[in-house]
Amino acid sequence: MKIPFWLFIGLLSLALVVSACRTEAPVSAAPDRAHANILRFDVAAPLVSMNPAEDNAAGATMIFPLLYSFLFVNDVNGRLQPDLATSWAYDESARTWTIRLRTDAFFHDGQPVTAEDARCSLQVMISKLLPKVMASIEEISIPSAHTLRIRLNKSYPDFLATIQDIQVLPASELTAEARSFTPVGSGPFVFEAKEGERKAVLTANKNYYAGRPALDGVEFYYQPDKERTWTRLLAGATDIAQEIAPKNYEITRQYQDRFYFHHNMLTHYAILLYNSHDPLFADERIRRALSQAIDRQYIVDQILKGYGRVAIGPMGVDSPFHAPGLTPLDYNPRESLRVLHEAGWETGEGGVLVKNGRPFAFTLLISAEAQVKKAVARYIQLCFNDIGIRMDIQACPCQEISASYYRNSDFQAVLTEFPGAYNRTENIISGWLPDEAGHNLTGNFSHPEVTRLLEMALRADDPRAKKEYLFQADALLAELQPGTFLYQQTAFDVMSKRFSLSAPFFLSNEGIYWLRLAAIRSK
Repeated sequence: MKIPFWLFIGLLSLALVVSACRTEAPVSAAPDRAHANILRFDVAAPLVSMNPAEDNAAGATMIFPLLYSFLFVNDVNGRLQPDLATSWAYDESARTWTIRLRTDAFFHDGQPVTAEDARCSLQVMISKLLPKVMASIEEISIPSAHTLRIRLNKSYPDFLATIQDIQVLPASELTAEARSFTPVGSGPFVFEAKEGERKAVLTANKNYYAGRPALDGVEFYYQPDKERTWTRLLAGATDIAQEIAPKNYEITRQYQDRFYFHHNMLTHYAILLYNSHDPLFADERIRRALSQAIDRQYIVDQILKGYGRVAIGPMGVDSPFHAPGLTPLDYNPRESLRVLHEAGWETGEGGVLVKNGRPFAFTLLISAEAQVKKAVARYIQLCFNDIGIRMDIQACPCQEISASYYRNSDFQAVLTEFPGAYNRTENIISGWLPDEAGHNLTGNFSHPEVTRLLEMALRADDPRAKKEYLFQADALLAELQPGTFLYQQTAFDVMSKRFSLSAPFFLSNEGIYWLRLAAIRSK
């Protein structure tokens, strides 16, 4: 039976008030914002830095497509379309791209956008964020004020797609010290104010080269609890909610007349990452045994309500770089226990596994705000308990979790997410590759053959050779099980229909860019 929306909202408003009494309240919109020509957008990560070249941009990455401009943008079909660039051509013999820029684009401070700004933006941000891509660039030159020339040192068919989401900033800002950085872009909205890490306000750019947006502004709110964001959406306190829980989607989808919905398989996957430097998890046999003790299909069917797929390896479900024929480890707790016994773990008093007088016990870190992951962690706890392993669950802020395994191994196990290999393979390669100090973004896990394969993939000019190396790396990492590859979730994003849209609703980088065309509905 469909509940009348007015009654449903009343109940949810009460739940929102009760929730606010239990937890720290987010920065809230002013009461009149519910009827203003302002798009309100909840993000799940703190609004740390507004500088796209900083590693800690976090939630601000959702702001960047509206604040800054790009050389090109993707249309709804993934094809490159002009933004600051008006045309581009490739000279195959010289391995050179020539990109011509529009002459009517101005930064928010009134200065014209030039090829020098584009050159500096590409050099600074590719060097910082995509160093392996930078190694393929021989030179970036500016033959004229609005012409950019990029000469490569090898064949790179996907080069433009790889750099298409690099924001163009004034060269003066990119060369300034971080503490003096000012968020000046040339996009459809202008930075107005920021309240710590919890709120950022943009206003319409009346001088935008594609015309002033119909919206008067956009307000972003840091709300780490997606359950709370969902109740805020239904109570009219925000207009956009990202990745709502499957159970909440099943409730909300009956109100198609009030909300836009978009669902897609995420390109990142959930992983129970083990610290392979900890003696508990150093043996790959143990890691595989742990994975076989978890019924991942149950997680997909029951916790995700069927909205997802069992993860297999690091490249991702349905990735073009996923090793053909690779299947998930089977759920087999009896085999798991056999391997653990073979490795010297004995079932002791109370059914707890013991080795050399010490029980098999560890702590799992999870995000305090991630309701779905909390349910998954509790289920994994039960699975491990069945074979004699004791796992404590420690909830902490998302930033602390990331810090525990980014370039270090100050953890035992963590339930987190990693990107798969889809459009930009450099992301996954750089994540698993150790640097000179042996550090990487995946808990400092390393294996000489994995490193070799990923380095070969980076150096490969032939796309077929690159794909083959990634196939092999995918299969090997799935065999080594640096973590239990759990699931790849279907995401449900929701937006209020108090706004009309000129493009399909979705919240990827290009989807947020197209929100500039949103307009409040006339009453």
